[in-house]
Order: sequence, then structure tokens, then C-alpha cells
Amino acid sequence: MGKLDPSTRLRVRVAAGAVLTACTAMFALGPRPAPAQTTLAPVRISFNKHFISYSALDDAIDKGYFRNAGLDLQITNYQTSANSQLPSLARGDLDITVVVPGPALFNQYTEGFDARLIASVDEAKAGYLDGSVLVVRKDLAGTIKKPADLAGKTVDGAFQVSPIALLTLQTIEAGGLKPSDVAFTTKESAVPDQVAALTNKVVDVQGTTEPTATVMQQQGLGTKWISYRDVMPGYQEAFWGVSSSFAKEHPDLVVKFLRAYLQGAADVAKTNGKLTPELVGTISKWTEIPPDIIRAMGATPYFGQGGTINTAALDRVQKFWVSLGLVKTPVDVSKIIDLQFLIAAKNGK
Repeated sequence: MGKLDPSTRLRVRVAAGAVLTACTAMFALGPRPAPAQTTLAPVRISFNKHFISYSALDDAIDKGYFRNAGLDLQITNYQTSANSQLPSLARGDLDITVVVPGPALFNQYTEGFDARLIASVDEAKAGYLDGSVLVVRKDLAGTIKKPADLAGKTVDGAFQVSPIALLTLQTIEAGGLKPSDVAFTTKESAVPDQVAALTNKVVDVQGTTEPTATVMQQQGLGTKWISYRDVMPGYQEAFWGVSSSFAKEHPDLVVKFLRAYLQGAADVAKTNGKLTPELVGTISKWTEIPPDIIRAMGATPYFGQGGTINTAALDRVQKFWVSLGLVKTPVDVSKIIDLQFLIAAKNGK
């Protein structure tokens, strides 16, 4: 090999020195340790997975928003009204769950419990899907067109003191009628019973939830008629509630839960009510509703309010239950709402 000129020899020495330094550092450090496993904080929640109203939650779970927030959702599924979950929340057996504004929500406060509402789930808005619907029996679709036409008719509100019953009673009131002006019942709580009631002409109008209302219409049993947006615009059918003990002991986890949930709500809200193929797949997976039925519903619930709680609408609901004697001692609704967690979630704190 020939002699190298001084400039070349300098470059070789610098390069060799850099390699030696890198190798020395690598051996000195030794093998890199495996990254530490992140421990997820458990949060006990419950919801009825068959309701399309919780599609924002479904989206957030599937996209890993809760896990990314460091939360391990320990989910209990139930198949009855959300009213059934309030006692467990009030006792602290659940950390966070869906709460509906039935009489029990207001009565629990006067009975010494302190479960609080921390965010709304969905909201009634024109152009979007409501969770509950009144279905008019097919042979009566031409005669029952407005709420006043319910006079003398048999109307069933499914679960007693449920959002379905509230919708039914509000529709009766919108027609200038009282429950005594119609044959009002809450006997047909199970879906098979609701179908049988229409088929056998036991009821004239049946209150039910989606997708049952859509299926009834597809099968020619009845026609979807009135939902929340028609007689209760701005009504919020469900809320996220937190137990007082969990809120006090783990406020940071409540904030993380809401932040993750709001990401899912924002995803769904971006579709402006349209059922995208991705959303149809998510909803079908969780609810176990066939995709063609989901598409037939025509829209998503409205989540654009971003968890905001409409206190005026909530107070109107309480006054309605008071008028029926189902809430004996009205409460200041601000006392059953705690917005600090929602504000912190939106502010990124």
C-alpha cells in the first residue's frame, strides 16, 4: 500500500477514534433494559352494550383511548334500564356508570346518597338518532298523526320511570292530554312482549328503543313516529355518573376517563350524524346488531355537545316527575352535578 498524504492520514485517525469511542460506550453501557411495564389503573364501569346511544364509548374503547390514558376499564354489561345501576353507584360498588334522569336520580340525593353527574352522553337534536321512539301500530298510522290523537288510545311506555316512559308521558302532555285521557301502561318492558303487543293489537302505540323501533318498522308491525327531538328538544337521555368515594379518592382517574370518552365522542361527532362504514362496524361489534339494521336506522346519536350538561333541561325533567308525585322533595340540580372533572378533561389538566 502506498503512503497516505498527511490530510488523508488525519481523516483516518479521526474516523477510527470515533468508532473506538462508540464501541467503548456501547460495551460500557451493556445491553439496554426492557422498558418497564405500565400498570393500568382499574375503573369499574357498567353500560348496556345493546344501546346505540353508547357508540361513542364503543369507539373510544376500540381505539385504545382508555388504555392510552392508563385506565383498565372493568366493564359490567347489563340488559335492563340504566335505572338498575344507580343503587350500585350510590353504594360505591361501581366507580362510573351510565345514569338516566329518572326519579331515582333526584331521590337518591334526598335519601343521603351523593352520586354525581359528571358529563352528558347524548342529546336530542334534529337530524340525529334518538335512543327511544314511539311506534304507531301499522293499521293506525293514518289516524294517529299528532299527540292529541292519543286520546282514548292504549299507549305503553315500556319500563316504568324510564326514558321511554318519560317520552311517552311528554308526548301525551304535548297533545294537551293527561295520562288518564289515554290507557297508559308500562307493562311491555321486554322486546318480545313489545313485538307481541303490536302484533296482537294489544297496544296502539308502543314505546321502545333503537334498534327495536327500526326492526318493528322493517317487519311491518308499525311506523316510527315520535322521538325526543319532537317533544323534548335538548333532552339528554343519559349521563355519566360517578360514585362519591371514587370522585374523592381518584379525581385524576375521573378526569382521564372523561378525556378518553370525549375523544370517542369527537370521533363520532365528526361524521355529522352519518353512519360511516367504520362506525357501522364498531356499533355492530358491540351491540351485536346486524350492520344492515344499523344502516337502516339512518343516523348516529348526537354527541356534539361534548359532555356538557343542560341543567335547564334536567330541571324540567325533575319538575315533570314532581308533577306526577314520583319526586317528593325536589333538589337543586346543581347539587347533583359536578363539572370540575369535565372542565379539567377539556383543558388538558
